[in-house]
Amino acid sequence: MRTSLCLFALVASVIGLGGLAGCERNKSSSPPPASGSGSGSTTAGMAAPGGSLEIFVDDASVATIQAGQLANWPRLDTLVPSDVRKLGTWAVVSFQGAKPTPTEVARPSSSYPDMVPAIFPGDGGEPAFGMFDPVELAKKGKPAMREDHLKAIRIKLAQGGSRGQNDDGGGGAADPTKLVLTVKTPAGTTTLTGDKLLAMPREAMPGNADQKGWRLAALLEAAGVKTYDHLVLSDASGTNLTLEKKDLDDNTIGFIKLNKQGALRFRVLKKAGTGWNPAGDLRALVAIEAK
Repeated sequence: MRTSLCLFALVASVIGLGGLAGCERNKSSSPPPASGSGSGSTTAGMAAPGGSLEIFVDDASVATIQAGQLANWPRLDTLVPSDVRKLGTWAVVSFQGAKPTPTEVARPSSSYPDMVPAIFPGDGGEPAFGMFDPVELAKKGKPAMREDHLKAIRIKLAQGGSRGQNDDGGGGAADPTKLVLTVKTPAGTTTLTGDKLLAMPREAMPGNADQKGWRLAALLEAAGVKTYDHLVLSDASGTNLTLEKKDLDDNTIGFIKLNKQGALRFRVLKKAGTGWNPAGDLRALVAIEAK
């Protein structure tokens, strides 16, 4: 009898060990837990944990932004995959946070033209979103619209056709504080750096009060240019535009604004009735020569 009991215990022990071994094999073959690092690993309906911010494109998780990253005020279009950075392709952007229902912005590039989307530390340091004038973003200033206490941002792309594919305002912006505008005169060369330009007061663009920038005359004054007969303006591609001083007056002005790419967009505007028509254009002004 004692031998039978010992044999039974041994068999039970072997069976138990086998069960445990089977459990261990099943456990080791299970997939690792989702990290939520931004490749669709987080369930689409879940918000990011703690003070982090989860970003979705068409219900796929593409990025998780931690609280420490907010200090850089990154543009939202730089945080998504490169093939979906064109703002014109964003049909709807919704914001999931403290509000009972998400806030939605339809076609942000149309609703807020000439503005860029960014995330930043908002109320209590929690993730916030804003649509910014590029100068205001560079100065970490005030957005035109904002949403605070966010847990998730969801971007819905336009479906079908080529809508927004020609939008050149997505994800490729340079740092405006690093801008350098070179102004050359017979007396020497002066540089206007991004910090100095951003500190200069701006005015409304003739014919479009929603856009702000600087008159060419204001930049020449800041560079110490007092007299000239004509100007040669150059952009980053090497394209030149020549302006005669006698042609610049109250009805023909040069106007510069910071565009979505972080470059200085120059236009010549001519008065036409009650409006203004463009008569010259440089997309990335980098130099002015006064002669």
